[in-house]
Amino acid sequence: MKREILLLTLMTLSITVGFSQVEDHEQWKKDRYSELVAEDGWINLAGLLWIDLEHVYLNRVDKDNLILSSVRGENNVGFFDLTKDSVWFNFNPKIVRKSKLKLVKKTLQYPVKDYGNGAVYHDHWKWTVINRGGQFAMRLRDLQHPGLAKFQPIPYFDYNTAFAVEAFFVPKFNETINITNVLGQVIEWTVMGILKFQLDGQSYELTALEDSGKLFVIFSDLTNETETYPTGRYLHVNYPDKSGTTSLDFNYSYNPPCAFTVFATCPIPPKVNRLPIAIEVGEKEPEGHNR
Repeated sequence: MKREILLLTLMTLSITVGFSQVEDHEQWKKDRYSELVAEDGWINLAGLLWIDLEHVYLNRVDKDNLILSSVRGENNVGFFDLTKDSVWFNFNPKIVRKSKLKLVKKTLQYPVKDYGNGAVYHDHWKWTVINRGGQFAMRLRDLQHPGLAKFQPIPYFDYNTAFAVEAFFVPKFNETINITNVLGQVIEWTVMGILKFQLDGQSYELTALEDSGKLFVIFSDLTNETETYPTGRYLHVNYPDKSGTTSLDFNYSYNPPCAFTVFATCPIPPKVNRLPIAIEVGEKEPEGHNR
C-alpha cells in the first residue's frame, strides 16, 4: 500500500512539474512575440546604413527613406561625427528649430552602456549605432513599419521534456573564437566555457559565449535542413550552480534576427556547435521566410 501511495505521489509530482514547464514555455512564446514587435525588436527595422569618414550626412530622400551621403542634401537631417572609438550624431539646426519635440542637438550614439541608450528619434524613425568588427553602422527603425501589423506568431514544435537536460559547464579562461556573421565579417568572441550534456544516451558538447548576463549558444542541427531557420538557432543558458551544473532546455531555442529582417548581422554557428542530430523543439522557421 505504501509503495502504491509513493508511486502515485511521484506520478502526481511529475505531471505537476511537466505542466509547469509547459506553462512557463507558453509564457515565453508570448514574451517572444512582444519582444519582436517592440520598439527595439526586429520587425520594425528599415535599414542598416554603414558609416565611414566620407559618408556622414544623413539626408531625407522622401517621407519613408533616409540615406547616408558624402554631401549635405537639400533635406539634410544632420551628420555623424566619428572618432576611432565613438560616434556622435548632430541634428541640422533647422530640424531642431522646426521640431515640435525637444531635440538634443548632439547625442553620443556609440559607445553606450546598454542597448537602446543613445537612440535618436526623428519623425517616425528611430536609430542607434552599432559596431561590427570595427565598422560602424546606423540601425534604422521605422516606428510605423507596415510589417508590425502583418507579423504572424512564430510556429513552434511541441514542448518535449526529453530536450530539457542537465549540462555540466567547463569554464574556459582567456580563450576566444572567431565567428563569421551573415555579412561575411569575422568577429572575435570570448569563450566562456563548454557545456557537456547527453541526449538519448549520447554525449555532446556546445561552446558557450556570453550575452545579456547569460551563457549564449549559437548552434545548428539537422532540423535546419527543412523545419528550422537554415543557418541555425540561438539559446540562452543560465550560469551554473556551485556544482558546475545548469539546465539546458532546447525548447527555448529561438530564431536569429535574420529570420525576420535583412538588416541584421547574425553570427553563424561555428563548426564546433553543429550538432549531428535533430533538435525537434523550440522555434520553427517563420511563416513566409524564403530559403
